[in-house]
Amino acid sequence: MNNNSETEPWRTLAAVAATTALFHPYGHLVAAGGDEPRSANAGTARRHDITPFETDTRSGSRLIASLFETAPQALPLTVRLLERHAFSQQAIVAMQGESFVLAVALDDGKGYPDLSTLRAFAFTGGGVVYGRGVWHTPIIGLGGAGRFFVQSWQAGTAEDCEERIVGPFVVRAG
Repeated sequence: MNNNSETEPWRTLAAVAATTALFHPYGHLVAAGGDEPRSANAGTARRHDITPFETDTRSGSRLIASLFETAPQALPLTVRLLERHAFSQQAIVAMQGESFVLAVALDDGKGYPDLSTLRAFAFTGGGVVYGRGVWHTPIIGLGGAGRFFVQSWQAGTAEDCEERIVGPFVVRAG
């Protein structure tokens, strides 16, 4: 199998458990307990700051919060599409502890995924904040319908979310 085939997977990735160190080149993990929480809401809550969100300076861009509802998928799964947000970080957080898988790749500097950096990560709850321009699969919810909080800067243009068809690859359980 090779990466020029349009029908045969050229690579199989095992989805490994996401850790801060492994995911660092692609962004940040979202999980309570990663920092020293601060008291909030008159002492009735603890606040965990995840990461500062960088501003998208494009004209008309604004920070958008969305709710994504995903259909359950199963592994192994053949993937043919990666997307990126060239001007924004993107936060994706499981709202009810859903299990999910993501595959990510860095940009090659020419607006395409650098497939030599392609990795797959498995999550049980929590979430991620992708770095600006990081290529990734759409959310792959496992085991049942899922609900995900998603936040990114958007200007209402095609540049908000670029998609690339890639030679198919398979994501399997680690």
